[in-house]
Amino acid sequence: MLVLMLHPFIILPLIVLFICKEVIANTEIINFLAAEERYVDFSSTTVDSWPILNYKNNQGHWNVDPAVLDTPLQQVCESETGTDSAHPFSCLHELWVALDLDDEKWMSYSKFTLRLSWPASSPADFLLEIYSPQAISTRLSRLPHQSAIDDASITTPHLSRTGLSTTRFKYARIRVVDTGVRTPTPNLPVSAARPIPFVLVLEQLYFGVLPASLLPTVCFLIPVLSSAALATPWILGYLDHFIKQARQELRDFSTAQEKKGH
Repeated sequence: MLVLMLHPFIILPLIVLFICKEVIANTEIINFLAAEERYVDFSSTTVDSWPILNYKNNQGHWNVDPAVLDTPLQQVCESETGTDSAHPFSCLHELWVALDLDDEKWMSYSKFTLRLSWPASSPADFLLEIYSPQAISTRLSRLPHQSAIDDASITTPHLSRTGLSTTRFKYARIRVVDTGVRTPTPNLPVSAARPIPFVLVLEQLYFGVLPASLLPTVCFLIPVLSSAALATPWILGYLDHFIKQARQELRDFSTAQEKKGH
């Protein structure tokens, strides 16, 4: 048993258990490319009021009311009654977040990840989608009330805040649907679902695959696992003498028992 515990592939899960921070049970992740696209000025639209994640503030906490049980995720906030045409993007079962990737400290990274986590005690399914500025512009132009976007620069490129006519800005759409049946309570009808709390984290991907938050963990594990791999042969050699001795004692005991039986 001791020999097995010393094997580097066995101690790895134990190390991870000790060094990992507390995590929320359920997680949805979407990786995306930070491609340059034409800048669109949404300053006079509801888009300008959306929360923003960026280099200095890459994490946010929100609560969203889930759509009713058994609603297909792709249909959430897409029905005629799901969105108020006079107030675009006002559906209660979704959240829109702007992703500002134009910070100088992020310009050297071309791939990012958006991670959404929520407690297992809140039964729900989430759908994460990434939209470009042009996709948002197209979505706005389909609204019946054009007055909501009359002042938006959706046809002619304008300079962005950084002085460029292109941007790496992206927009995340988060939709949620209820997936559980709760026990009725006096103050909460059976059909009513509580808002789902969740955390949204935006991070750059090192080498296109490694989230920034995992880099310290990987840097810690590399020397630990290397040391364990180098030490394992020496430890096994040291214990080999005791293993052989124990085997011999077992053989001697078995031989003695056989002689008594005869």
